[in-house]
Order: sequence, then structure tokens, then C-alpha cells
Amino acid sequence: MATAGAVPSWVVLDRLVHLHKVDDEEEQDWATIECSETKAYVTVENGDESPDGTSPFRLSPFDGLELLVRVAEPPYPSALSIRLVDDPDKDDRRGFLSNVLLAGGGFLVLGSCLPDTRGSNSYIVLDAPSGSLAMISTLSLRFRPSVAYTPLPLRRPDGGYVLVLIAMDMMNSRPADGSGYLPEVICLMPSWLPFDHPWQLKTPLFPPEKPRLFGAHEIFSFQGHALWVDLGRGILSCDCEDILLSSNGDVQFRYIDLPMGCKVDFDPSYHRALPSEYRAIRGMGNSIRFVSIEGYTTMHRRDMVLCMWTLIVPSSSGWRKVGEISVGELWEQKGFKTAGLPTHVPPTRPMLSSHEDGVVYFLLGDFYEDEDKDEKYIHMFSINLLTRKFVSSWRIPSSCCPQSNLELLMESDILKDIGSHRLLPIAVPHHGEAKRMKWDHHETVMGLTSKEDLGRAEKTSGMV
Repeated sequence: MATAGAVPSWVVLDRLVHLHKVDDEEEQDWATIECSETKAYVTVENGDESPDGTSPFRLSPFDGLELLVRVAEPPYPSALSIRLVDDPDKDDRRGFLSNVLLAGGGFLVLGSCLPDTRGSNSYIVLDAPSGSLAMISTLSLRFRPSVAYTPLPLRRPDGGYVLVLIAMDMMNSRPADGSGYLPEVICLMPSWLPFDHPWQLKTPLFPPEKPRLFGAHEIFSFQGHALWVDLGRGILSCDCEDILLSSNGDVQFRYIDLPMGCKVDFDPSYHRALPSEYRAIRGMGNSIRFVSIEGYTTMHRRDMVLCMWTLIVPSSSGWRKVGEISVGELWEQKGFKTAGLPTHVPPTRPMLSSHEDGVVYFLLGDFYEDEDKDEKYIHMFSINLLTRKFVSSWRIPSSCCPQSNLELLMESDILKDIGSHRLLPIAVPHHGEAKRMKWDHHETVMGLTSKEDLGRAEKTSGMV
């Protein structure tokens, strides 16, 4: 359990973000994230006297945007929601849904259909260290994201940030080389610019090794480098300084192959599992860790191998394998047997712990076991790939998983940057003073799972 005055430094997070609805029974499980500054907008009607040819709507500042969180001790998923106080479109805002695009490195980025109900879209960005919450417009129709739909926030020396997207310029002419691919540009949006300001542009200089078909599953910054990772092909990187310097119009990129034998050919039919189902990557300490379930799409479950590599950046020494264990060997370990984990489904969705060196969490779906039971389960277990030792496991009711879909779960250490001191109860006490949350393992406070709930998780630990 989390200690008093602290929130979990690492959580499993539900990617879906709903419009918050008041529920008296569950309201105590939610907290408002206190923000020092909120920059948000809605569209309002211009009125009957608007000039001909102009839009009947105009953009108006809106200070009623709030971000809420329901914190749960891992492996239970934590969740986010959006509350719009005095929403002018509340009667028309049906089917509202946002999603978590990025949650790490001190930033939380949501994709949203705000600011209105007429098809507009935006990014909602929480800068956790500063506490600022901003709504930033998406790219215009001229530009189409090409490498990733998720913008990468990069911290500026002055404390602000810039959102970065690589996109195709749809109004540019096709190159003369006959490739058929439109030229790409780097689109930049500094945090201080107004919502309707156009994105700034730079020119990317890609190395010849970069594949034409490259789609990033993960993006993050690490030790002064911006990285876009295609978990089936490789890593596209550049220096953050080159992007942030206004005097530099061109940005030189580098390309890093995945470890030998890890390249996955593009499947245009999408019949094979996506690499994001069985691979993960993140910056850890002074290196990048890459985890893969080798043989996930080609081997029997017992013959699959859980592997971990490390890469020092920048370095020409390449990847170094630091741990591996076959699924069959894992099944034979005492802890795995004691936990009673299923073996009829393969491990999936690896998640690297940010605070336990070498520890990786895996999911096991068990929706089709015990059909006579009302409750189906998801299993999660952790293993230290550096020591090849089973660590622990949990059995979680599938009702705790968003729409029973493992793809909607992600790892995050964003709560470490937000801090418990910025989580406020939704209901203001009668004396009118917003009381800070006190994290206490003796009761359910702000969504921290109670003893009874943890009992349902049936956590077990095992040692060989």
C-alpha cells in the first residue's frame, strides 16, 4: 500500500477518459488535480448580428475545465475524467470521450473532442511540475501526422514546453523521385501561444536507413534526445536542442535498429499481432530498456522467450541482452505454480516498472475460463528479468479492466510528478476549506484500494 502522504509512484492507467458524472457512491473515490493555471476554450454563438460569411460561433476562454483522477494501488487501474463546470454545451455533449495519449516525463497528454460539440478537436496537456493545464489545437487539415498521432512534449530551458509532431504536408507537391510519399515537416506548438495560433514548422533531415513505413508506438524524451519508437522496426531520434532552438530550421535525425533478429515486417493485412502487444520500451537510469516476448506470433506458448536488452544513448556499442527466460522455464518456478496462474494463454502487454530495476509486469487474460462463474479474471504477474526470478502475481476481476480490453491499459509514473499534495477532494467540507488528501491504508481514500478490494486481488508472492 502507499504510505501516508504519498501516492503510488507507478500505476496502471486506464486510457479512456470520460466526461465526469456525479455518482454519490463513487464520488469519494475521485480527486481534482489542483492546477496553478488553466488555459481552455469553448465556442459560443456570435449572435444574430454576426456579419455575413462569418462563422456563427467564436472561441471564448473557459476556466471551468478540471481534470480528475481516481487513484488505485497497482495492479488495479487508476483512471482520469474531465469535468466541465458551467459547460455551455452540456445539453449537446453526448458520447464525449477522450483518451490518454501520453503519461510520463512530467506530462499528461489527452486527445479530446473539446472545445465544442461541432467536431473540433484538441490536445489537453497537464504540465505536472508547474501544475498548468492547457488546451492546444490539433493540426490543421493541411498536415497529417505521419510518424505518430501523439505529440511529444519537450521541456524548454525557461520552464515552458513545446509540442512536437512529424507530419506530411498535404499541400506540398510530391517528390520527383517517384516514391509517392509527400514531404514531411516538423510541427511545433509552444505552450504560451493562443489556441488558434498556427503550428510552427521545421524541416526534418532523415537518414537513409529510416524505413518508408515507420509508425511510432512509443514516444518519449530521454537525456536530451527525442525518440520515436516503432516496436517492430527501430528508433528515430534527434537532439531536443535542435528542435527547441528557434535559429535552427533543419533538424538532423538518427536511426537505431532494434536488437538483431527483432525486426518485424509490416503486415498490410493486420492479421498478425501488433508489436505493441508483446513489446515495451522506456528510459531507465542511464540507458534504454527494451522488452520483447520473442516467438509471440510464431511459437508455442512454452517456447516463447521473455527477453530484455539495454542501450546506452548516445552510444555506438549497440544493444546488449541483459536477461531472458523461456515461458516454459517460468512455468516451472515455484512462485508461478503457487500462484495458480493459467498456462493456456500467453503472457502479453509487458510493462517495465520505473522503480524496480529489471522488473517487468505481464498480463494474462482469463476471460474464457470457468464459464459458469459470473466473474472472469485478468491475471498480472511480475518477473525480474535480470535475475530470472518470478516476483509476484495478482488476480483481478475483469470488471476492473476498462471494457475487459487489455489494450486500454498502460503504465505511468505521472502521479509521482503530480504529487498527493495537489489532489483535492471533490466535495468541499462544510467549513469551506478544501482539505488535502491523506493517504491511509486503513480506509478507502480517493480511490486507493481498500483491504477488502486488495483481498479480491488475491496477491501472492513466490520465490524459487
